[in-house]
Amino acid sequence: MEKDIREFLEEFTVEELVDRGVLRPDRRFEYLLTGESVLHLMDMMREYNVARLVETERNWFLGVDGEFSNPGSDEIKTGNVSQLQKKGNVFNEQNPAINPFFRSKSGNSLEDQEASSSSFALERDLQRTLRHNIEQLETGLSIIDGGTERTVEAGRIDIAAKDGDGNLVVIELKAGTAGMDSIGQILSYMGSIENPEGKDVRGILVAYDFNPRLVMAAKAVPNVSLKAYSVQFTFQDRG
Repeated sequence: MEKDIREFLEEFTVEELVDRGVLRPDRRFEYLLTGESVLHLMDMMREYNVARLVETERNWFLGVDGEFSNPGSDEIKTGNVSQLQKKGNVFNEQNPAINPFFRSKSGNSLEDQEASSSSFALERDLQRTLRHNIEQLETGLSIIDGGTERTVEAGRIDIAAKDGDGNLVVIELKAGTAGMDSIGQILSYMGSIENPEGKDVRGILVAYDFNPRLVMAAKAVPNVSLKAYSVQFTFQDRG
């Protein structure tokens, strides 16, 4: 039996899906489908005799045998989940479309959810770009988190790195304008990152723009720096 994934998930309560490991609460959105969700979701498919979950407009599917298709995957776009280093690629960029419990914590209107979804996608694009070109941010930086966000007591660090002097560097990404709460957020990550060697810990906050009060506050924290990004479009003739 083939079934629309949203319809399938809506047959259960949020509590059931969280208990079974299909959904995970998140700091930015209420509930996400993640890499940890894949095998749990496949178990539920077997239990309810569902051979394939689909979202046809997005060309997305997940089969009970592990076969999947996701145009938003960073790795292979179609194949078997066993081929993926990061199983989260099954759901990459798809939560807003396939997850009926994907809602922004900052607002519940459709406009707010769409804006938050766009912000989430842009942060993912920004993170992906930096992971492939981390030295564009600062010469000598190297990523130390194995390619996935590191979970610490205070939350999830977008990118954990080391600088050329061996100091730990916590990198936090914001798609739009970083507000005053961003300085507390990155400081909490810096304070909770594992640091067995007792190295200095620095923070880099990357955003399109910064609240003026945040800029003033950052001047009083010498181990936190602010980096603004920009988006550049190029155009080519194609006929």
